[in-house]
Amino acid sequence: MSVSSTSRRESPALPDSGDPAALLARTQDLSRRLQEREEFYRSILESLGEGVVITDRDSRILYVNSCIECLTGYSRADLIGAVSYELLTPKEEWPAMRRRLKERLSGKEDTYEQEHVQKDGKRHWVSVRALPYRNARDEIVGTIGLLSCIKERKNLELENEYLQEELRGNYRAILGSSPALQKVLAQIEMVAPTNAGVLILGESGTGKELVARAIHERSPRQAGALVRVNCASVPRELFESEFFGHVRGAFTGAIKDRVGRFELADGGTLFLDEIGEVPLELQSKLLRVLQEGQFEKVGEDRTRTVDVRIIAATNRDLAEEVKAGRFRQDLYYRLSVFPIELPALRERTEDIPMLAQHFLKESARKLGTKAPPFSAAQLKELQAYDWPGNVRELQNVIERAAIRSRNGHLDLGLRPSGRLNPRGARAAESGAVSDAPASFNDLKDQERAIIVDALHKANGRIYGSNGAAALLGLKPTTLSSKVRRLGLKKISFS
Repeated sequence: MSVSSTSRRESPALPDSGDPAALLARTQDLSRRLQEREEFYRSILESLGEGVVITDRDSRILYVNSCIECLTGYSRADLIGAVSYELLTPKEEWPAMRRRLKERLSGKEDTYEQEHVQKDGKRHWVSVRALPYRNARDEIVGTIGLLSCIKERKNLELENEYLQEELRGNYRAILGSSPALQKVLAQIEMVAPTNAGVLILGESGTGKELVARAIHERSPRQAGALVRVNCASVPRELFESEFFGHVRGAFTGAIKDRVGRFELADGGTLFLDEIGEVPLELQSKLLRVLQEGQFEKVGEDRTRTVDVRIIAATNRDLAEEVKAGRFRQDLYYRLSVFPIELPALRERTEDIPMLAQHFLKESARKLGTKAPPFSAAQLKELQAYDWPGNVRELQNVIERAAIRSRNGHLDLGLRPSGRLNPRGARAAESGAVSDAPASFNDLKDQERAIIVDALHKANGRIYGSNGAAALLGLKPTTLSSKVRRLGLKKISFS
């Protein structure tokens, strides 16, 4: 067999070189067909609902589809040629990404979840499926990454992890021997084994979340989820979606289906904190799901059934809200099958020394220090204070005192009048821990100050043995969630 005949057999589309016009026409036809094939595959990649990134052996980006532009905020011009992990992942993740690249180049596939950094500096979670990219000769020449946004699910997981950790870490703070507290504990033991709805009443900071967890953990539903909704933080127009979920296209911005909190809590307990904030127009739908266990997602006709126990909490007088026409009477009766009223800390001052000792021990453990003990005078001082922020405020005062303790002395920051020493607004923004905050009614203020102080000590680092998470005794992912929630990324810690 001649070389020319062999060539024709291997590439039958190529005509004899002796006919230049025919060769040119055939070459043009092949080029057109290749271009059409490339456009066909490109259109498939562009139509996918997940992002596609193709990189070379050095992780430099060769191709991205439009979904990647939406996920990252970068344009194709920004992305092509850049080292993918250096552009899209936090610097502390680079070593892990290089290890993953080495595995891909050896032929292994992998699926993992990771936090990506968008062009505007915001972070979002993605699910990644990474696999080797082979050429026509079956040689591994790079990697293919398939990315899906899981920000909504991951945020929910982190929020639930944060709540569970906070409640687990503080549940032991339901301490004391006062008659007022013993009454509450007896009510918890009485109602927990039942399926009755519980309405927890009390001032801010009295421990409503802790009581909700105690009821859940002592109930037959303890193996199920405890899902929390802070009704005060849900935008008015998103309440229905928050409770019941929505389907893609149900309203502007509904780019995919969303599971509501009732569905998440199916088989478990739903804790509706600040229930008095639910808009009047939604209360009838809330009542229906409480009575019948049925609801529809926003934008969907299908009726879904759930089995959920409701624990609600409020610092409002719901009976007065009913009289004022701001809360449905039938919903109020449905929620308050078994009311539990939590005493203010000033009504159980005999429990303060025990609580203070507990919080001091926990604060010292988180800080990795040995906190000095209370003096008898300091314990009396704590008992004499009015505690408008209740147990939460007491915890915050003790944590701050542990941070500020110097030379074996605890500085509580309390004046004999029962008023706290003021703190300058500039100190709050800079993260400096001065005498005492102006108010402890909001846990976020104290939490922010403690986290800022730890970040300053760690020079802004969260991860690592010397990072802020290690100083506070928290998981790095938990602290990262707190930092974003409190808006601390805007503060420079260098």
